[in-house]
Amino acid sequence: MPFMFLILAFLLWAVVWGFFHANPRGVDGRRLLACNIAILATGVALALTSAIPLYGDALAAKPDHAAVAIYLAIMAGGSAFMIVVAAGGLLRNLALFPLSKRKGS
Repeated sequence: MPFMFLILAFLLWAVVWGFFHANPRGVDGRRLLACNIAILATGVALALTSAIPLYGDALAAKPDHAAVAIYLAIMAGGSAFMIVVAAGGLLRNLALFPLSKRKGS
């Protein structure tokens, strides 16, 4: 299990790094900041929404396996966060701030 946490940590770092590294240039900074905050907040909300019920269900099914319940919740929440951030970054760059509406393009 520790190896899987390392993989999740690396993937989380890579997704968040890529999200900010791919910020569109030539757009209004306030709108971009608001968009980034909205995407990250949605990711955190969905991560918690998926992790907390999964933890409760796993703990209710096997009360003596609390570590497995925590592991499942972290993996599900982390995966949900990465999916939202990756999809939100694509939506931000392709639909909200397309190349045709950026300054200098």
